[in-house]
Amino acid sequence: MFRKFSALAAASSMVLASMAWANVPPPLPQAADSGTLAKMQEQCDLLADSYDNGNGDIWKGYVVVGAPQLSSGPTEVEDTRDVIPGSIQPTGTLVLTDPEIDGDPFRIGGSVNLFGKQIANGGTYPGSTYNFTAEYSTTFAFAFDCDITRQEYIPPVQLPVQGYYVNNGTNPSGGEGSCQGFTPAMHFWGQDQGNCTFVKTGDAVDQPADWGPEMTVYTIAGTPVEQEQTDTLEGFEANGGPVTVEGEYVGTVVICISPSTGASKKGVPGEWRTQNGYTGDKCTTEWFKVAPWGAGTDGSQGTFISVPNYYSL
Repeated sequence: MFRKFSALAAASSMVLASMAWANVPPPLPQAADSGTLAKMQEQCDLLADSYDNGNGDIWKGYVVVGAPQLSSGPTEVEDTRDVIPGSIQPTGTLVLTDPEIDGDPFRIGGSVNLFGKQIANGGTYPGSTYNFTAEYSTTFAFAFDCDITRQEYIPPVQLPVQGYYVNNGTNPSGGEGSCQGFTPAMHFWGQDQGNCTFVKTGDAVDQPADWGPEMTVYTIAGTPVEQEQTDTLEGFEANGGPVTVEGEYVGTVVICISPSTGASKKGVPGEWRTQNGYTGDKCTTEWFKVAPWGAGTDGSQGTFISVPNYYSL
């Protein structure tokens, strides 16, 4: 296991994960905008018009906005992701860049191998996690109702001249006599008729058309209208790309090994072999016997039958 001496540096290169890998909770829906309200109103107007039979009644439709429901998203907008500084955490096993062995081989306890201190100026982790912000597109469907109202048409009327008749002749019968029974509906209303004299009290009046009070007669559900919105959201990426880091890394690795020649010859001395980047010339039995201890002591001797010529040198 490698130990990092210097603090993790900022990634000199990092491949961002695919946008589909990171999920974020949906944002709160925004209020219905003017375009959405206009589409709702268009539906309500068409519904109101469908009741108009041309008799003069006024039909109107009013939008009653309901609760929006998530329709799709949030979907990350391409090329808008920004990694939050300091949030990058490498994952996986560090692959060192051009590792080297620093110093001579040393022993650890009773092991038949020789060890070395491996150093490098940096390396690459195969993956990473990080927090980020990005633009996300989300679509909500707005439900709504149409309140359909009606104002009843009242046609124009002409009110006749106002007044009454009196009888100026004989047998007036209380001033009215034979004039009783005259009504504004008679074609001569307002004109003297024989002994019946018309007494005017007011002019004729033309009363224009009018409409009764506006009343809601139907409430009809409209077809939901979708509205897209864009929000800046924070997310967590668990499958980030490779991260290259800088710094000095140190670890203890086996650099000289003396395996037996095979499972069938277990316990038979093998040959010294270098590994993990060691290029020195001290992978020998002579050095093995005098090498310093990196851990343990000479009191923790093991069985060195696999060490070449251990007992003959």
